[in-house]
Amino acid sequence: MKKFLYKKEFLRTFDCYKEAEKELIIMAEKQIRHYYLKQTAPYGLRIKKLFEKKEEKTFEARVSDKIRLLYVESKELVVFAFLGNHDEVKKYIKSFR
Repeated sequence: MKKFLYKKEFLRTFDCYKEAEKELIIMAEKQIRHYYLKQTAPYGLRIKKLFEKKEEKTFEARVSDKIRLLYVESKELVVFAFLGNHDEVKKYIKSFR
């Protein structure tokens, strides 16, 4: 069974969103958790794998037209790493390459 962790940056960014946006993010996070626990794919998040590095896979989920959620899957962990718009996600990813 996978463990779920949240990076500090993810939580800090979450706190900056409005209540309606927070609800969307929470729903998306629950759907992702449900996928790993029950192996049923979430509908509507448009999850796509961005890249794979050794045993880690980085995914992007579309929370809304303006919000993207980035998470990293490894053997035993799912780490919710980043929240932001499309351009912020691109910039965040480039910082690791």
